[in-house]
Amino acid sequence: MSAAVRARLAMTLAAWLAAFAVVMLLLALFGDLLAALPLAARAAVISGVLVTVMVNLVMPRLSTVISRWAGAPRPGTPPPGAGERVRS
Repeated sequence: MSAAVRARLAMTLAAWLAAFAVVMLLLALFGDLLAALPLAARAAVISGVLVTVMVNLVMPRLSTVISRWAGAPRPGTPPPGAGERVRS
């Protein structure tokens, strides 16, 4: 399995686990307050907080850790040898 495929699979699993943890935390902390809201409002609040937390806090850190673990280059990083001059 290539490093890129390994990184993609690891990122998918890590994102799902992180999202699950964030939703569980929200429900544990605010479940009683959210229960009073209609279903659509509950879904809007939970998904809004989830996306905000995932995009701004969780995924930047996870992507760095997983790319190091998988050996995949970080986005925007030139491939090895890209800056070298070719001698003729």
